Amino acid sequence: MKKGLLAGTALAAIGLALTQQPVQAATLDDVMARLDALERNNAKLAKENAQLRDRVNNISSRSAAPPAAASTPKGNPVQHAGVAPSPTPAPAPAPEHAVVSIGGAPLYSKAPGGNAFVDNTTVTLYGHVDLSGDVFNAGVFDQGTKFGVASNLTFFGVHARHDLTPYGFAGWAAVAQFESLVEVAAVPTERAALGTRDSFIGMATPWGTIKAGKSDTPYKKATSKFDPFSATLGDYNSIMGNTGGDLRAEFDWRAAHALWYESPVWNGFQTTLMISPGQNTAKDNSDFALGDFNCPATSARGSGSGFPLTAAPEGCTDGSYGNLYSASLTYNQGPFTAVAAYELHEGTNRTGDEAVTPLSNGGVLIVPPGAVGIANEWAAKVGAGYRIDDGIGKLQLYGIYEVMRRENTVADFNERSRDGYFLSATQSVGAWDVSASWAHANASPGSPGTGVFNNYTVTPAPGSADFALNSVDSSADQYAAGVKYHFSPFATWYLVGSYLRNGPGAHYCLGVSGHGYGICGRDANNNVVAGNKASAVTTGMTFDF
Repeated sequence: MKKGLLAGTALAAIGLALTQQPVQAATLDDVMARLDALERNNAKLAKENAQLRDRVNNISSRSAAPPAAASTPKGNPVQHAGVAPSPTPAPAPAPEHAVVSIGGAPLYSKAPGGNAFVDNTTVTLYGHVDLSGDVFNAGVFDQGTKFGVASNLTFFGVHARHDLTPYGFAGWAAVAQFESLVEVAAVPTERAALGTRDSFIGMATPWGTIKAGKSDTPYKKATSKFDPFSATLGDYNSIMGNTGGDLRAEFDWRAAHALWYESPVWNGFQTTLMISPGQNTAKDNSDFALGDFNCPATSARGSGSGFPLTAAPEGCTDGSYGNLYSASLTYNQGPFTAVAAYELHEGTNRTGDEAVTPLSNGGVLIVPPGAVGIANEWAAKVGAGYRIDDGIGKLQLYGIYEVMRRENTVADFNERSRDGYFLSATQSVGAWDVSASWAHANASPGSPGTGVFNNYTVTPAPGSADFALNSVDSSADQYAAGVKYHFSPFATWYLVGSYLRNGPGAHYCLGVSGHGYGICGRDANNNVVAGNKASAVTTGMTFDF
């Protein structure tokens, strides 16, 4: 019957061909031969497809690893560095396959082969998106209430891990990462260039991991999870880690050209050690570090960066330092957390603070050469946390005591030496987190700067516009409260309110670390307005992938 159908089809085809194209005659035997050949080819292809399908199914059943268990996240919508989770690699797949994962879910993308680099390599794409709408008032006489949209700590990264166990190095792996800031709302600049955030190459071993590149310091990471309002206008770095107030938190830093070691976790303990060479050709650290085009200890285009200079001979005099050393010891066991951390910045150049500044009331603030100068700056902190199941949900409590010092500086002009405190509490109720925090800065011994008089309502009268900040109290307090709703472990909405009380000689800012912009006591002419009371409300959404 099958042959009859084929013959009928062939005759119809011949009739059509003879009717429309008489010059291309064909015999019935020719047509039948061609159809038989086509049928044989189709059968062969079907057999090969079936064999290939069986082979793929067999490979998947042998090689598929369970989804990788996420390591402790580097951060989340309310943590520093916020980094999205970089999952701990899954058990090594069969050597003939590479694993590409998105959000930790592996995708088998390589056919059998022998590429020793690609084989046994896990590549993870990850990211964190945080965008907020803000209403704020800097508490300055000529500013008023404003509205803004901020990108905050939004970033994208690629993490790779190459398992060396199949090659005779049990428990070893080569690791690498590229992570970059993403300006979701702001116009991108070099701040958002490839590799602006934690980026490195390293080797993981059973005795710990050694990495080289760029990373948040151990000092910064040690207490990052203590702050429930990270990257918002309630971020604790308005005061914590911030020696002189203003736009930079000097001890909440990402160190460039660094080398560091991360130990394994032993009975809940882990230590991290880092060194970042200064690479500065100037003895007073006043030049760009070799390989950089930015003043050390400053972010691209940030305060003290030297932008838009293309070279900085004698130009990096606003916090540029030489070598950096940072260390932390952390303990996490059950509901209890404890940390101790230390960081040293060698030869910090602040000669830019030395000047003769006439005051509008007829006085003069004289900061003589050498009164501030070039000196070491260091910070140390201890902290603890405890989690309680109070019947409503989990209550997480944290506290920090921090000491910051600048050496060999005349006390009257030393604004970099003080103590600080921080407390936070977060009550979880179902999908909701309700948080509150308080940060306090003790007064520093002095200040090399001046401030503009501010009565919060009118422009000051001529002759009374500014004064020496070292003559008044420089203590400050920051209060924050807010809620966060978890749509899932990866998507949240938050609402945060913050209030910053500066003493008459203080000039701390809101949102200086992680938020899209800082809210400082500055007038329209960029003069420091000390003693301002800044307030803000911010709401936004985060998404991790």
